[in-house]
Amino acid sequence: MSPVCARVLLALAAVLINGCVAVQFGDPNELGPEASAKLEQQVPTYQESQLDSNSNYIRAGSIDTYLCRKGLIGTITDAKVITVLRQKAQAAGANGLTDVSCEPGPIDEIGGCVASIACQATMIKTVTPDTADK
Repeated sequence: MSPVCARVLLALAAVLINGCVAVQFGDPNELGPEASAKLEQQVPTYQESQLDSNSNYIRAGSIDTYLCRKGLIGTITDAKVITVLRQKAQAAGANGLTDVSCEPGPIDEIGGCVASIACQATMIKTVTPDTADK
């Protein structure tokens, strides 16, 4: 193989690899708007003032997660990360969140993560008369 051909192939390989890292067109696991709205109804966010006047809940533990933006295209919002928190809370048997906070998350340029948002929350399990025995 000639040196010129090798350089062209190397440059082409670099462009293809960089293209895989730099271009991301959405998350295939992301919930659609309807499913996200339904999840928000099933696992709402409670303010401390709402919980102060309500004694039929328990704090079921803390959860955290982060989402990474890979590449230059696309955005990550607090709302998307909080949706993932809701999914994790629901999977753990909780039906609410409180003390939600978000901040910039970890990055790993080598791994392709150019920006991220990390969120934390406390899971809430509300107890109603029909769920008190469960």
